[in-house]
Amino acid sequence: RRELPDGGARPSVAQFKQLVVSALRELHGEVGAALPVDVLTYEEKTLSAILRVISSGLVKLWSALTLLGFYQNRRCAFRVLQTSPFLLALSGNSRELVLD
Repeated sequence: RRELPDGGARPSVAQFKQLVVSALRELHGEVGAALPVDVLTYEEKTLSAILRVISSGLVKLWSALTLLGFYQNRRCAFRVLQTSPFLLALSGNSRELVLD
């Protein structure tokens, strides 16, 4: 999830993907930018997305997003909410599970 402390422009899905690629390029160079990352879902209202990356590229993607501090000359931050090797596991959050 991307966080904008002072509001600001909300990127479209294409701009969000470009932001991810540029974050990878900035930290890991052209090799990082060539990492195949897919945006499976993106909610412009909440700035939340589900990204798919090969398991060997997870650390590169996570570090690039975590260390990115600006978008269009405004401060921003990425927060990784969940990771999973299985897409189905992302459909629910065990931390929010309520047992009766």
